Amino acid sequence: LMADCPMVATIESECYTRDIGGLPKLFPHQKRILNHMFKPVNGRFRYTTFVISMIKKSGKTALATWLTYAFARLYGGEMYSVANDERHAKRRMFSRLEENLKYMKEKDPELFNKVMDGEDKVRKERIVYGETIRFANDNQPNMGPHDVNYLAVDYAGEAGAMNALVVYDEIWGITSERAERLWTELPPLPAVTACPVSIRLVTTYAGFYGESDLLYGLYDRVVKPDPHTEEPQGNRVPGLEDLPVFVSDDGSTIVYWDHEPRMPWHTLEYLSQQKNDPTLRPSEYKRLWENRWSTGSEAFLDMDVVRQAMDAGREMGLVNNFASLMK
Repeated sequence: LMADCPMVATIESECYTRDIGGLPKLFPHQKRILNHMFKPVNGRFRYTTFVISMIKKSGKTALATWLTYAFARLYGGEMYSVANDERHAKRRMFSRLEENLKYMKEKDPELFNKVMDGEDKVRKERIVYGETIRFANDNQPNMGPHDVNYLAVDYAGEAGAMNALVVYDEIWGITSERAERLWTELPPLPAVTACPVSIRLVTTYAGFYGESDLLYGLYDRVVKPDPHTEEPQGNRVPGLEDLPVFVSDDGSTIVYWDHEPRMPWHTLEYLSQQKNDPTLRPSEYKRLWENRWSTGSEAFLDMDVVRQAMDAGREMGLVNNFASLMK
């Protein structure tokens, strides 16, 4: 077996996670995908944009947190957790990272002291200082602070940033022109001395046709769904043909877009409970639990339900007076 790439090895050896009570153990399909995605070539990644899209309760936020931690440890620089509003930007990946570092301090204080910036002793107590988590920069001392920040959609405020990593959570909700400009303002940077590695990471569900234009543009360009069958026609990754991983024609973007329930807790019983939830419309079930695109507009009652009600009415002798009046 080939050795894991540095990002995967760091996740499994250092990413203490309170939710699981220790270090994570990636599932085999996750390791295969991440080892391909993040295997460095001549000190850089072969891709600059990474999209990870899976069904609900597949651990997308945890994965984004682990990847951010590993990136901070191995590469560093300016790192951002981005979402539609400040609350969402802070409480998702950023808060998970903060909580995991607190847990690391309990379980492995020696590693914690090595990982966190030692110049500001306050950080060792508070973890977060202002809007920043600051990592030690022993690996890349020329890059300055290794900071993870959270920010809401405010493209004007981040123009000119030297972003090494930008993590977008649930990008399907980014629908405004202002939000799309942030994507434009924080592209992966070319190789420069101040920022030798620069990437962006997207973790998300499917979105809504006609609304989630930024995400659909990525999906359409890389996955290339057939307009009639929606079957993917994109470029498959050699060696990963059994998994839904696709690469853009220019080789810059890699997309893992999965419809399958691959986690042990995705049992038939559990998924059946979600499907039969009376508050969840069929289209929303497909979006969340099958990771398929939705129109966002459908009848409140499924037509099967309507037909059943009409049949029951006829059996009871009910008359459609409206239909009679129209004759």
